[in-house]
Amino acid sequence: RHQLGLHCSDIDIERNRDPVMKYLMLIALFVVAASATDNDDPISQESNVEYNGKYHYHYELKDGSKATQDGVLKSVNADHNGESVNGKYSFVADDGKTYVVSYTADENGYLAVGDHLPTPPPTPVSVLKALEYIRLHPYKTPEQKQ
Repeated sequence: RHQLGLHCSDIDIERNRDPVMKYLMLIALFVVAASATDNDDPISQESNVEYNGKYHYHYELKDGSKATQDGVLKSVNADHNGESVNGKYSFVADDGKTYVVSYTADENGYLAVGDHLPTPPPTPVSVLKALEYIRLHPYKTPEQKQ
């Protein structure tokens, strides 16, 4: 929730008795207060955390923003536990369009997908050929002389 604060320690209203100045300060205060919006107030909200580390949350705000996330603890290998997360969020941008991002995060990293997100250029053919050559001709460690 947005909070609005006004600190007037540098203004001594008792010494400044000019009624026009007080009137202008009052108008400025009303303008600032009126510009604060309640668009980030929640419409719906849910959260669930289970004893085994599995969780889910979802919320939706008045401004049209939404978010959902599910997570679970998992064993990555014998020495390491990790978390796997899947989620999605959306928001309405200044251009009036709704943007949606879906994501996963786990031991392999974070991957976000959205129609508005940039995509990498295609891999050049020369790189693909080099990778294929490496796959077909793996490096062999030379034997050491005794």
